[in-house]
Amino acid sequence: MKILEYVVYTNRGKVRQDNEDSYLVKEAPLPVFAVADGMGGHQAGEVASRLAVDLLDSYDFDAENLLPDIEKAIREANEEILKMGTSNLSYRGMGTTLSMGILFDDKLFIGHVGDSRIYLFREGELRQLTTDHSLVNELLENKQITSQEAFNHPQRNIITQALGITRDLSVETKEIELMSGDILLFSTDGLHDMLCSPQIEEFFITGQDIEGISKLMGQGALDKGGNDNITFIIVKLP
Repeated sequence: MKILEYVVYTNRGKVRQDNEDSYLVKEAPLPVFAVADGMGGHQAGEVASRLAVDLLDSYDFDAENLLPDIEKAIREANEEILKMGTSNLSYRGMGTTLSMGILFDDKLFIGHVGDSRIYLFREGELRQLTTDHSLVNELLENKQITSQEAFNHPQRNIITQALGITRDLSVETKEIELMSGDILLFSTDGLHDMLCSPQIEEFFITGQDIEGISKLMGQGALDKGGNDNITFIIVKLP
């Protein structure tokens, strides 16, 4: 699939001293996009997120076997992070979210762990393609809180799945049919914790080019507080 254009935005935000987010943009042999939000003290989060995207960067994905390959790659990244966390005391307990997608044959093949997200903007509507592996999302799915309460919940940063925490990892994989003109958004929670989905949707509805949308949306997240590292990739399909 030929990609018309993409843009990356990353910023440490207004509160954090370091940027522990990592991202991957790889155009060939298959287009691969990923964002990872690291956690852990002494810059260990940055190490974990970088390990995850570096492994994806070096992985030889089989176009005829993408979903199993994606899960295998994510599990290998999990093992590498666990191994480093065990062997180096300063990295103990580090982990990372990971949301990745591969474009092939007019489809998006997704692999996801944690509370980073992948969205699809199509025909004026924004749709979240991934499931947040978080305490708040469990409350939301059990109808114990509303979506507005979820967005403002004080425990919204407690995640239930991450690479580097346990070998008993639940990896979300799926494939999505794509259409000409679709826009994909890969984001860490520094974006979608500051801007709710309808607010993100509004930026895309303006019809601006993705470079302009990226700048406005990044500034919007900073204006709302910039409480975390902000990283996102916008991909527009031809």
